[in-house]
Amino acid sequence: MKTFPDHSVLLARGSAAGRALRSSTLWSVVGCLLLVSCNLPQPQADTVRNFTLSSPVAAAPVAGATQVRPVQLAGHLRGRTMAVRVAANEVVYLEDVRWAEPFDEAVTSLLRARLGSVGGGAIVTVQLQRCELVRPEGNSVQLAATWTILGPTGDAAAGRHGSFTASPRTWDGRDYGALVGQLHDAVAELGDAIAVAVEKK
Repeated sequence: MKTFPDHSVLLARGSAAGRALRSSTLWSVVGCLLLVSCNLPQPQADTVRNFTLSSPVAAAPVAGATQVRPVQLAGHLRGRTMAVRVAANEVVYLEDVRWAEPFDEAVTSLLRARLGSVGGGAIVTVQLQRCELVRPEGNSVQLAATWTILGPTGDAAAGRHGSFTASPRTWDGRDYGALVGQLHDAVAELGDAIAVAVEKK
């Protein structure tokens, strides 16, 4: 006589099989999650450094003070990434070293801060040809500019012209903050030279 398994036995076996299946599925999911998490790209540290050249607060110019028009930059100096000369006619840009402000505005601000206390009402225009690190010349920091001083009426015919080259400076090749400080000092030196020229009349 054929016998059939007890229903309770079948249910127990089915329940055990279900638990085993669920457990297997759970561990498969956990394994997949661990595998995916191990292969996810890790967040990278932001290596970009942003520098300002101008001073935080510029003093208000005195009445009748010398005015400085917006500085005109050579084309290679107009970007936000720092320009570095690597050959006589080759410039590279440091993607990790950037200006936090437009470079022409920063230079203009520094010159206005210096010349704002010089009276006479002269109008100064400045063209900056070079303000950069020059690696082939021993990491020298160079600034070269030309300037024009006009009278209070802006009469170009009566203008005086001059050129300027900053004193030699050498960067240590390590601290970009120090490099920015040297560029700042070179611009300040330019401002001093123009102030002397304005006062000579």
